[in-house]
Amino acid sequence: MTRSSSNLAVDRAEKRIAVALPIRVTYYDAESKPRLEMACTYDISSHGARISGLRCVKKAGEILIIERGRSKAFCRVVWVGEANSHLHGQIGIRCVEAQKTLWTAELHEVEEVYDPILRDDALCRLNAVCSGPNTTRRRYQRLAADGGVEILQMASPASHQECRLKDVSESGCRVMSESLILPGTDLKLVLNVANCDLSFRGQVRHAALDVGLGIEFREVRKGDRAVLQHILRKLAESQSAEQGNREKARGNSVATLV
Repeated sequence: MTRSSSNLAVDRAEKRIAVALPIRVTYYDAESKPRLEMACTYDISSHGARISGLRCVKKAGEILIIERGRSKAFCRVVWVGEANSHLHGQIGIRCVEAQKTLWTAELHEVEEVYDPILRDDALCRLNAVCSGPNTTRRRYQRLAADGGVEILQMASPASHQECRLKDVSESGCRVMSESLILPGTDLKLVLNVANCDLSFRGQVRHAALDVGLGIEFREVRKGDRAVLQHILRKLAESQSAEQGNREKARGNSVATLV
């Protein structure tokens, strides 16, 4: 692989840093008139941010104009925190202007921070003892998910590949890859799911061409875990609703036959 493509992979694994920055937000009211509101960032990445204190936003998909100093960009709301979640009062935005970087100076000044994902090894051992050979030992529910995954192998020389996300949980994910990566390999990976980029450091736990790569998360970029939990909750609700609809359809079919 060329040096330029490797650098591109690193660049696209966007830094997200926790920093409070005052911003001006222009939105459009029900009569399509521009209105101004002040807010503050919770964390930032080069093409997006998590914002708190913004009252005007009601749903995902809205377009806002974000200003800080002389910087100005159009952004789309990609998620809105639920009232009963850790993300209450926060929204996620992403710049819709591909060539613009919202926070160039701020990102250069502050280092990206990762938090460890702590595993309850005692609980894992208990589950392993109590579970039969054909039962799952996963602590976290694994949910089917569509999205892209960028993987950067940390070994020298670094190598990069793009994969397809199959399922995800709080502790790891499964991706389909055209080439295998040996178990035990340390990775940096960026999941693009539900219009959000989530960054992790992890390790390959198993690999097979017909099954994919099973990756265990070891560290999560600061601020991303709450967003992942929000996405997982939405996926679970959606899949539960689909299952309910299928069962209802089967029940109707049986009733018709009877």
